[in-house]
Amino acid sequence: MFSGSVTLKGGDGAIVWGYRTAATITSWTCGRSQQGTWTLRATVQRADPFLLKQRPLMFTAPRVGGRFAWPVVAVTVAALSLSAQLGPPES
Repeated sequence: MFSGSVTLKGGDGAIVWGYRTAATITSWTCGRSQQGTWTLRATVQRADPFLLKQRPLMFTAPRVGGRFAWPVVAVTVAALSLSAQLGPPES
């Protein structure tokens, strides 16, 4: 889907566990490094610490024609900020 270094930005998004919302986020930035590592940085609206410990988690965000979706490898929430290491995007 993407090659090389990529940066995507958006407004609303969520981290979900199945059909349950573990966190709702705003002002997110998702980037892929030259080495292929995906990372997420966002502002947290609401987070459920219990659900954020479950696996598998997915980061989803709306886009024209559907949604972006990345598996979450690791996630950290501190105050109102969230950072996560993501796997490759799903199509």
